[in-house]
Amino acid sequence: MQTTIVPGVWTWSRWQADRAMFFNAWFVAGDGGNMVVDPLEPDSDDLAFVDERGLAAVVITNRDHERAAALFAQRYDVPVIASLPDANEISVPVARTLAHGESIFGWSVVGFDGFKTPGEFALVHRSSRSAITGDALWGVPAGAVRLMPDEKLEDPARAALSVRQLMALGVRHLLVGDGMPVFHHGWEALVDMLDARDGVLTRRVNLDELAFVPDGGPPPYTGAAAEVGRLLGATRLGYALGVLERGEVYCPNHWHTQEEEAFVVWSGTPTLRTPQGTFELRPGDVIAFATGERGAHRLSNEGDTSAVILMFANIDPGDVCHYPDSRKLLVETTGVIVRSEPALDYFEGER
Repeated sequence: MQTTIVPGVWTWSRWQADRAMFFNAWFVAGDGGNMVVDPLEPDSDDLAFVDERGLAAVVITNRDHERAAALFAQRYDVPVIASLPDANEISVPVARTLAHGESIFGWSVVGFDGFKTPGEFALVHRSSRSAITGDALWGVPAGAVRLMPDEKLEDPARAALSVRQLMALGVRHLLVGDGMPVFHHGWEALVDMLDARDGVLTRRVNLDELAFVPDGGPPPYTGAAAEVGRLLGATRLGYALGVLERGEVYCPNHWHTQEEEAFVVWSGTPTLRTPQGTFELRPGDVIAFATGERGAHRLSNEGDTSAVILMFANIDPGDVCHYPDSRKLLVETTGVIVRSEPALDYFEGER
């Protein structure tokens, strides 16, 4: 069992001479339980590793990755978990099924479309930006990824577009079941793979095709947003679509040091607070937010209908976001949030 750069994830592999690639299985120490994903036949060292740590479940990402699931389920008396569409195609009894959007031990289920089996899915760990992808992606050649041959796919175009869900989540580590995993540069590998395909416009999406995710903040910060820029492979500009229902606020009053933003009101009548005052907006309004304190803004919806806003900004890893109402600042490269006041002396705490 070999450790990986992803916290809590180990792997064991077997060389497949007829395919000229490795097959990989994964042991995941998740939140509230450990799982093996697409388990290969283990050796004695692999079993000793699992014996020491314990096991709560066996997860199969598609019907063709059953592999040694029965061995693990029986040895550790744990349930086998798979997708509902594939469950009846698996010989070992499936105790629980998973659907797109559900989670297991801290990993989110991302269902795919157009692949060789109707229940193909990946597991995504958002904080580490990692994805276990079964054989939806092949790590061939090493350092790159590709879809399996088109003749194995139900609909190659739909499959290619479906994989963009991983791009929207900003996945960095692709833990593939077949071939070599891609660490650190998974997102770039996905972009390169899709750009190389003919006949599929992978850098296009209609607004009615976007997946909206609730902000997850406390009221009134309960709006939803859909990632657009990463989904389309954008590297210099960030795009997102936000939706606010009545009484919701998109994010606290803030301004950026390096990222200049622009909003386009798509529908509704959201309310914008700025240093110049508070204003009601209408569909078609385009608003620019400069860097620095003059660009501070807070968007809310006090109208009776939903407000939809298309948002743009340049991407700058050196950006710092200031929240003047709460005297906080966010260093975006590290995700660290600290108080901006009182200001400290350069040698504070160094004596």
